[in-house]
Amino acid sequence: MEPVTDPALWGVVSIALSTVVLVVWVLYAVMPSPESAFPPVPLDAEEGFTYTCYCCPDPVRVTVRAPQVHVVGRAAGGRRQVRAER
Repeated sequence: MEPVTDPALWGVVSIALSTVVLVVWVLYAVMPSPESAFPPVPLDAEEGFTYTCYCCPDPVRVTVRAPQVHVVGRAAGGRRQVRAER
């Protein structure tokens, strides 16, 4: 078996490998870092508590609201089912 010496084949292989490396690098670059990841809502946050979220280029002010009640549908007998959103 003779070694492959076709320059066109080696050109295609090198372009394909370069493209794969570039795609992996771009995917790594756009992954969130610990500094830019979404911070969780503080566990001790009560209604009316406001904190700043730095998950976007411009800081976002977030105010914790009380759960709101929504009408889901009607149960048998015409009663309304109500649930609190958490």
